[in-house]
Amino acid sequence: MNAEKPVILLINGPNLNMLGKRSRAHYGSFTLEQVQSAFKTKADALGVEARFFQSNDEGRIVTAIQDAMGYAQGIVINAGAHTHYSYAILDAIELCGLPVMEVHISNIHRREAFRNISVIQPACVGQIYGLGLDSYLVGLEKLCREHILNKNDASNDKDMTETLRTSGLGELRDQITSVDAELMQIFNRRMDLAEQIAHLKIASRSAVYDAGREAEVSELAMQRAGKEMATRVDSMMKTMMRISRERQYDILMNSDTQWALGRALAKAERNLDFVEKVAYAGTVGSYSEQAASKLFPDKTLMPALSFSAACDMLVRKEAHVAVLPVENTIAGTVDNVYELLQKHHLYIVSATSIAVDHKLAVVPGTQLSDIKKVTSHPQGLSQCSELIIEKGWQALVSENTAFSAREVAESNDRAMAAISSEEAANDNGLEVLPIQICNADGNRTRFIVVCTDLVITPDADRISTLMHLPHRSGALVSALQVFADRGLNLSAISSRPIPHTPGEYAFFLDFMCPSMGTEALLALYQLSSEMPLVKVLGWYVDKP
Repeated sequence: MNAEKPVILLINGPNLNMLGKRSRAHYGSFTLEQVQSAFKTKADALGVEARFFQSNDEGRIVTAIQDAMGYAQGIVINAGAHTHYSYAILDAIELCGLPVMEVHISNIHRREAFRNISVIQPACVGQIYGLGLDSYLVGLEKLCREHILNKNDASNDKDMTETLRTSGLGELRDQITSVDAELMQIFNRRMDLAEQIAHLKIASRSAVYDAGREAEVSELAMQRAGKEMATRVDSMMKTMMRISRERQYDILMNSDTQWALGRALAKAERNLDFVEKVAYAGTVGSYSEQAASKLFPDKTLMPALSFSAACDMLVRKEAHVAVLPVENTIAGTVDNVYELLQKHHLYIVSATSIAVDHKLAVVPGTQLSDIKKVTSHPQGLSQCSELIIEKGWQALVSENTAFSAREVAESNDRAMAAISSEEAANDNGLEVLPIQICNADGNRTRFIVVCTDLVITPDADRISTLMHLPHRSGALVSALQVFADRGLNLSAISSRPIPHTPGEYAFFLDFMCPSMGTEALLALYQLSSEMPLVKVLGWYVDKP
């Protein structure tokens, strides 16, 4: 016997090993393993040790109660059907001398007449029923607080009891737990009905989402709730209906042969073995070249004058993939890259990030005081904007940081400096001034690899999507909640105006999910069924 940590034995009787398969209306959807896991967690929190026993045999349950006399300080028992007629179990409980708490998942007093009777109740210290899985947890806590822990620490228990008696908090929480159990039963009934509706919709080929019907349901619920609670009830009903739709989409997706996006994902290439030529914007020494070399060290690298020119090389089949910068830790996203993806119908097939250590490159012999103007790509200028403003330099835009170094070298103008990599400065015979020019330390740029074909490699862990949302209140929140409901971690979100449609925006969302993961597919299926436009820009690995 462990005096330091009391042992509580949980006994489950006949048919309780079948939890999860029995009537959801009465017993919920949880399994015996989930009951035991929750019971152990609660026991650990209370400072007691949980042990478990389950049998469909009356005699073995009697033996388990007798054996508990040698090691346990209390018992929580759900005797199942034996509750109503097993005088043998009643005798065993009386004989063992341990405090025993009787629990039941359903409300036995609101079911068939024979279930209203508990022959073991007279020998038990209490009876908890109708709370679903929580019946076990409430029963355990009540047993421990009132019959186990008070023996080890009577003063603490007395103080706690007095506090609960004064505030009524414990009683109110018990009532909330009971209400929650009733809600779970109603929730399970609603999900059962949603599943039946899903099968009818498969047969009739009708849409899952019916905005008019859902508006009627919400309006009726708000009227019933009254003015004070109307908005909260509206939120609750919208959440309930969204979850119901999600369950229906779970059922419909596998049988929907018309889902175009799903077919495209299934047909995608699964490797990048075909890549031999890699386009990038810039020249030798540019950050794009560094990223391309990191991702494709043994392939032919092909420089281009601009991001657009690199994409044109893909379209003309002169290169298999192109490496483009997409976002920076200081300056944010590179906007026109997203526009190029849409314009040329390109897909992201891989990504990585590299450290960006900008240098101030000048004609040899130039002093800091000589500089009047500085040239670089807009991202480079933005990432070093604080120094540019402080010195009052004129900012000149170049197609690329590496090109800016070449422009300074060709001009041989000591009044001009380039913001570029050290490699680009050295390659163009420029001198690097010993000055920190970035707005912040730890500057990094993320680069993506784009291709004309969709490629989803087995190690893919990130999805980039483009969505057009319906023009209604809460549309973005509803879309984001679908990801949350599926357990998908949103890693990036940005928006841009949709051309020729004033006031409407396209949203770019990235989230994390294993290659062809079921939850991601279900989220995409639901969103593509409910949103005006959902496009997968890529499902790829973001390499360190």
